[in-house]
Amino acid sequence: MKQLFLFLLLAFSTTLFAQRFTLEGQVKDPDAISLEGATVYVQSLKDSITMAYGITNKTGQFSININAEEETKLLFNVAYLGYQPYSKDIDVPTENKFDMGTVTLSDQIEELDVVSIIGKAPPIVIKKDTIEYNADSFKTLANDRAEDLLKKLPGVEFDIDGNITVNGVEVEAINVDGMEFFGEKMGDIALKNLPSNVISKVQVTDYKTNLQKFTGEESDSGTKEINIKIKKGKNTAFFGDLNGGVGTDDKYQANANLFQMIDGKQIGFISGTNNINMRRGFTALPDAKSSTGYVESDFVGANYSKGKWNETRVNANYKYSANNVDNSSLSFRDNFLPDLNYTTETVSNSTTDSDNHSGDLDLKFIIPSKNKSSNNKIQLSNELNFNRDTSDSFSDSATESKSNDGEDISDYNANSESTSISNSIDNTIGAIVRTGKGRDFFNLKLSTNFDNSESDSKNYSENILYQRNTTEIQDQVRSTDNSTSNINFNGYWFKELFTNFRIIPKYSATIYHNKNEKNVFDFNEIDNDYSDFNEQQSFDSKYVTTTLKPALRFRYEYKDFRFEVEGAYTNTFRKYTDELITERNFNAEFDYITYSSRIRYRDDKGYKNISLDYNQNVDLPSSTQLQPVADVSNQTHIYTGNPDLEPGLSHNLRFRYQNNIAFNNITINAETKAEFVEDKIINSTITDADLIKYTTYDNINGDYSLSGNASISKSYFSQNTNINMSAKFAASYDNNISIQNGVKFSGKNTVYKPSVGLKYSYNNKFDFGINYSYSVNETLYDTDAFNDNEYFVQNLKLDTSIFFFKNAFFSNKIAYQYNSRVGDAFDGDAVFWNAGLGVQLWNNKGTLTLVGYDILGKNNGYRRSVTETYIQDIENKILEQYFMLTFSYKFGRIAGQNMNVRPDSPSGRGGYGGGRRGR
Repeated sequence: MKQLFLFLLLAFSTTLFAQRFTLEGQVKDPDAISLEGATVYVQSLKDSITMAYGITNKTGQFSININAEEETKLLFNVAYLGYQPYSKDIDVPTENKFDMGTVTLSDQIEELDVVSIIGKAPPIVIKKDTIEYNADSFKTLANDRAEDLLKKLPGVEFDIDGNITVNGVEVEAINVDGMEFFGEKMGDIALKNLPSNVISKVQVTDYKTNLQKFTGEESDSGTKEINIKIKKGKNTAFFGDLNGGVGTDDKYQANANLFQMIDGKQIGFISGTNNINMRRGFTALPDAKSSTGYVESDFVGANYSKGKWNETRVNANYKYSANNVDNSSLSFRDNFLPDLNYTTETVSNSTTDSDNHSGDLDLKFIIPSKNKSSNNKIQLSNELNFNRDTSDSFSDSATESKSNDGEDISDYNANSESTSISNSIDNTIGAIVRTGKGRDFFNLKLSTNFDNSESDSKNYSENILYQRNTTEIQDQVRSTDNSTSNINFNGYWFKELFTNFRIIPKYSATIYHNKNEKNVFDFNEIDNDYSDFNEQQSFDSKYVTTTLKPALRFRYEYKDFRFEVEGAYTNTFRKYTDELITERNFNAEFDYITYSSRIRYRDDKGYKNISLDYNQNVDLPSSTQLQPVADVSNQTHIYTGNPDLEPGLSHNLRFRYQNNIAFNNITINAETKAEFVEDKIINSTITDADLIKYTTYDNINGDYSLSGNASISKSYFSQNTNINMSAKFAASYDNNISIQNGVKFSGKNTVYKPSVGLKYSYNNKFDFGINYSYSVNETLYDTDAFNDNEYFVQNLKLDTSIFFFKNAFFSNKIAYQYNSRVGDAFDGDAVFWNAGLGVQLWNNKGTLTLVGYDILGKNNGYRRSVTETYIQDIENKILEQYFMLTFSYKFGRIAGQNMNVRPDSPSGRGGYGGGRRGR
């Protein structure tokens, strides 16, 4: 610890006492018009290392803080699309300010990409609504994956569930070179298998649908999309890796990947096996977060793609995975009812063996206009997906229920075993046609989906009711054959009636058909066999639904504003017939009109985006919610439908603010949402003295929710230092209305969650990241039957990496969580520390790492959940402490270079994906 402190002190002091000055000026074009968004950067004359960079503001001005270190001369550069690059040598001033005056750029006939102009790209470039990270500027370990690189990027966060945000905005898709990787929208295979050092750039843009990309329409999603760009040398690359690890308690992992990219083609092969809860991929140092259960996994996959998103292209893949999942948990729950409070303690266990085969084939054909000057073109597409799942599972549970004074109410024990097979095939045929002047287009799409699932199960449960002094037993076998088809047609026409005014008629038609055959047999003690047919729990049903939805949208654009309004009429008809119980049969028809509107402001450079959206959604009751027949498949909870249910109607408001203040390297994002629901469909439950629940459904009014968040991120960059600071505040308020034992009440839940983060790297020798959040959760009830509750949760995450000697590194991932209201039987504190000590071998081709998982043995699987009717503490089985020795070997060539050795790298250590030296 003392050595670490001295190192940090040295790093900060070196930065503090180096020569610093501010470089200012203004960039204009030959007509003396100020240029906003020009990239201004300063390089070392010795090795062309980028020392500082900035973006010009609306008046073309720039102001860059420069740490010159020991340099006496610097190279000043300006890059802007459509203009010739500007370069000039400057002397490092003795004063703290240097004014470049007016810098005039000359026109350039051929436009070049900003990044291609910059020989040594800065770590972050903000171009309109796009944030582009230069991957080589962020230090990663030798055997890190794409996911590890993303976690080091300023503003990029992974939450405990694996959801990704950039500056507080949700990420909806992750692509590789503009294409889905292995057919996955969120790119999980790419994140966990692509080596970090094959990545050249990570681009963050507003998420766009295929229609929006092809037609040039702007995004209206309010979410982000990440594009991972692979390094190429004359569009050719070949690389792969072999990974393996053995550890204590028989832990193991092995992984092999092979990728080839030739003339726009991508071929990929992945495979692996492990028993450390990795569904697929390889990890040299796991994140410090609990992994529930024990999971053994095997996987293999292949991927082929050719063409870019704006070209005729093909994308095909196949994936196979086999998983064995072993789970167990212990839970305590305090249950609150208006006339009854009680506690339950549950012990449960489950195991599942599953196999999955899946594949995708995506074909898109681009037909250009015969007139080369025309923007008119056609995209024809066909997307085919198939999936096959097989599984065998077993589960058992035991629940003890007691009154608050300790008297036994019931003991419930259950176990089940089942086998299942499911198959699905989906196909979508589409056509997008750009007409007129290229601004008009129409889109036609026909989607078909066919699913079939079969299952057989054996279920046993017994419920000991102490007040009745009886035991209720349910001993059954069940077999199910369920087939579903869904056919949908969608059509859109975007027509510009006059300048900046569009009319957008839409039409959608859906036909849904379901056939469900379920046979249930009870155990007959006389026959000693399952021979008693249970008609009440069996089905032989057909369910048909048709939905027609015409809609009309108007759009008007005025300067930087866009105004939209839409009205839609929907007719849904449902018919349900059952051959066994006619009381389940019904015909229902729903007709409703919905509206939506949007106001959007977007500046001409795309840096600032402000929008206000309103839309209505209709929640139609399901077939089971409408059927007035009791479902007694679970003897402790009986459900009965309500044929008088009305559809629920929600009113949704959303305000979004996004601003990239490139001049100051600051990004700001904010969002607020409100939802108000009319005739919300809720469960209305009555719990009797034996804790048997009887649930039906009802409509209520008065349910609403409010939420919002705001975040700010600031980056600082110099020759040896990268710093990113971020802060976020999130809050929500929910007014949840419930009906329990005939009493209607509301629970008002409020959550506040501030968080701050810091990422710091110094001279390719030290990386440091810390994030802290504090969450307060408060629930107030409008009835004295329930006690109000409040608790807080603290989370602290710390990631560090130290690089020493020639090829050695030491990394740590530490997480701490404290929950103030975890029950007495559980520990509210959890400390999770993972560490890895590694060394690179054979000119950086191999990496040997000793990994410690949960070194302190202090991690736990404790969690608390709070609703309006209960507070539950649960302890899940988790992956426990182990130590593992891993080895990774990389091979291949990218950009004409061995992928393990970067050009001009004086130390060679840059070969495993970090640092800026020699880049």
